Amino acid sequence: MTREWTGVSLENVRLEVAEIAGQAFRPDPSAALPERVEVYRILDGRGEPLPCTPAEHERWELAAVACLGRLSRALEEFYRAHGGTMIEIDLVTGRGIRYGIGRPRRWPGWERRAVERSARAQQVLALEVARAVEEYRPVRAEVALRVTEERAARRAAMEAEQRATRHRRTVLDELAQRRVWQYRSAGPGEPVLVRRIDLSGTGTGTEPGPGGAVAAAFDGSVMVDQESVSARELADALNAFARRAESPVDIRWDERARAGTEAECLAREVRLTFLEWWQDLAGPSWRPGPHGPVPVFVPPGQRASAPRPSFGGTGMGGTGGFTGGHSYGGFGGY
Repeated sequence: MTREWTGVSLENVRLEVAEIAGQAFRPDPSAALPERVEVYRILDGRGEPLPCTPAEHERWELAAVACLGRLSRALEEFYRAHGGTMIEIDLVTGRGIRYGIGRPRRWPGWERRAVERSARAQQVLALEVARAVEEYRPVRAEVALRVTEERAARRAAMEAEQRATRHRRTVLDELAQRRVWQYRSAGPGEPVLVRRIDLSGTGTGTEPGPGGAVAAAFDGSVMVDQESVSARELADALNAFARRAESPVDIRWDERARAGTEAECLAREVRLTFLEWWQDLAGPSWRPGPHGPVPVFVPPGQRASAPRPSFGGTGMGGTGGFTGGHSYGGFGGY
């Protein structure tokens, strides 16, 4: 049967016998009266989430209502047995009203009679409470077991998610530290080429998919004092370049670098696309492009005026860096 989600709340129903009997109450130590009765209420949208079938939902709540109804009637009789004249108790809704009970009249023997009457009422109430609790016990145990199982399942799922998050972070951090990336731009308005040096030289320039014409362009590049950088350094450099660009930046990623990065993550049980991997490093302001991730272009007039760190000098892309968007020593011919 299909399960649904509902809410469960363990309510401690206080019997408040002394308050109900008022000044006519005389404690009887021999009456086994609990101070409270625990009942699971099954109410949608309230309490702790709990899976159950529609039939279980109905049966559990009906059992709780029956238990509370029996306790309500028993407390009303207890009140009347102490001389009360007007009372309404509804433990299901938590509502009730009653007139107070004053001190018994001081006729000869009044205290003895008050003690005896209160003791009898407490014994009757104790018996009715015990019966109500016993009838409800199987359902209470069933719901309590389900709550315990669900809490254990949620705890296990949370711990598994935490382990997966830590593992993902470890894998991404390790990949981000490897200095296997290179990039090059021929000048303003020219595309930025990005490749991995550990995956170069494998394409023929003719096959589709990883390789092909774009790969041939990368493989044909000649390294001239080009420094290899980590993925984190690459992200910092490309973000800085995008912040200074006067027009949308065209970044062309080697297809083998994208496919290889995804494959390395998958081999270590981290499933994510190259764009997701790159957004983890460079931030969310990157979107899919025809040749891999590209930064979202913000026109110069709409950019924040706060100063940005400089990536000039001998920047991460080799001599020349990304200062001013001019030519940067990199892998030679495009």
